[in-house]
Amino acid sequence: MNNKTLLFVLLSLIFGVAAVFLAQSWLKSNTEANSPQASTGVITMATVAPLGAILERKNLKLTPMPNSVIPETAIKSFEEAEGMVVKQNLYVGEILRSERLTKKGEGSTLASLISPQMRAVTIRVNDVIGVAGFLLPGNRVDVLNLFKRDGRLQTDVVLANVKILAIDQRASNDENKPKLVRAVTLELNLEQAETIMIAKGRGKLQLALRNPNDSAKVELALIRDSDSGAVEDTGVSAAEEQNIVTEPIPAIVRVSSESKSKVYLLKGMKEQVIKVNN
Repeated sequence: MNNKTLLFVLLSLIFGVAAVFLAQSWLKSNTEANSPQASTGVITMATVAPLGAILERKNLKLTPMPNSVIPETAIKSFEEAEGMVVKQNLYVGEILRSERLTKKGEGSTLASLISPQMRAVTIRVNDVIGVAGFLLPGNRVDVLNLFKRDGRLQTDVVLANVKILAIDQRASNDENKPKLVRAVTLELNLEQAETIMIAKGRGKLQLALRNPNDSAKVELALIRDSDSGAVEDTGVSAAEEQNIVTEPIPAIVRVSSESKSKVYLLKGMKEQVIKVNN
């Protein structure tokens, strides 16, 4: 056997082994792709459920899902989901997860939505303080305090990135239309609640709506208990009100052209006729 023949035999063996290896790889990949993956039934949403809603059986359905796409916190039985309170808006077809639900507590639904160690504090607002009605539950705001110190107006940022739990008596944000409100409920810890009460006592509050993707830190003003008595309110003080009430009303004298024997004295809204002897 000469060298050429030996070379051809070796090349044939090499190509043959490579062909067998490629064929096995192709068959294996196609077999895995065509074979059904292991699946498990999970609870998904059959209807839309807004924040604060209590889940019922009609809102849920059991859907088989491949194990590879099921999150670890997925709920897999109706019993786990029924009666739970929704913490965020849920949409049709969404896999139900435990972190988006909370247990229904005693009292109002709002109480179940409050995070641990937090409190719900309500402040009165108007169309300006409430950002012209564009506030919705779930939004985040900064709280500004406008007050007067030493005769000069001053503004402090007293709270930052605060979550809105409810507006008026509504804790869901199923509507996206501006709506004028009279009260806004904020989620605060005890220290923040004390801060906002002191700020409210020393001046006016103003809410500043934040972009939901804005997590920038804001430098906050330090407020002490003594601050509430060390500054003046931006409104009219009691002394100013007293001055307004007790300020003498100027009298206006009008001489009648019809008769020179009469003088009309106008004081405020009252008119007094004084006779003058000729």
